Amino acid sequence: MMKNRRGVALIAALWLVVAIAAVSMQFAIEARERRTIGILAAERGIQRAAAQGALSLTLAKLDYSLRVAPTGNNIQRIRAADPWLDIDSTYNGGILVDSIPVEVTAHDLGEQLNINQLTEQDFQAFFSFLTKDYSLSTKLAQSIMDWRDADSLPRPSGAERDDYLQAGMLALPTNASFRDVEDLRNVMGMTPEVFAAAEPYLTTRGQGLVNLNTAPVPVLRALPGITDAAINTILQYRSQGRRIANVNEVFPQDRAVRGQVNGAAFQRANLSRITVNTTDVEFTFSARVGPQAPPSKLTVVMTHQGEGGAVRVTYKQW
Repeated sequence: MMKNRRGVALIAALWLVVAIAAVSMQFAIEARERRTIGILAAERGIQRAAAQGALSLTLAKLDYSLRVAPTGNNIQRIRAADPWLDIDSTYNGGILVDSIPVEVTAHDLGEQLNINQLTEQDFQAFFSFLTKDYSLSTKLAQSIMDWRDADSLPRPSGAERDDYLQAGMLALPTNASFRDVEDLRNVMGMTPEVFAAAEPYLTTRGQGLVNLNTAPVPVLRALPGITDAAINTILQYRSQGRRIANVNEVFPQDRAVRGQVNGAAFQRANLSRITVNTTDVEFTFSARVGPQAPPSKLTVVMTHQGEGGAVRVTYKQW
């Protein structure tokens, strides 16, 4: 009888040890998880602070470049007219913020088309040049406008909600502005090949001004009334290392440009859409302090308007 009691007591003691060990292990796991979460939160906070610091440094540099004109050789004199010229190469790279490396990328939004501001004719011209297929470009242009406009009436070659449902497509038109260029993938008629070709030239940010000094040919092609002669003139300026200082240099108002387009008419159609200066710049600040936390990425659009205008942050997103 005594032996049985001792055996039961031993088993109970063993179970108690196992229970205590299990509880201790659970506490240890929870403590480790909380520690990891705490470390990740701390690193994320440090990374965000570093990205914000890099933003402040860059903002100060941009503002300084607008106020203090460089002097010296020809390139510096050209930059004096457009202080943010070649911003892609000038500001891309790394910045140390309190010994924390922050990777900075920058590009002139004047090199891209804002898809929330283009007209159907603009899309038609852009996709016609890109795909060499007038029928496809018509379908894409009208489908994009149907996706973006507020009504539910499809254009002749476009598509609205019922067309997407009938085709079994999961994404439906929002009848609102595009939040991101990636949303174009969901537009009826858009193929992966066409999207891949078009994406580098498109954005949803900035004022939508096209910079004649930096915009690539597919972007220039979307401007109403532009001709081969006008584009050749722009490219000739670039090949000679010259900067277009005034729109009249390319589109004279008092005569036809090589007999193809009236400069005054072109300017009237595009006055609010073209510029010869870098006015909108998109920056991405990426900071990472440790191997555990994913990098913190801050996207910002900085804008300045005209001579003496202050630099403003017009878009900011983590």
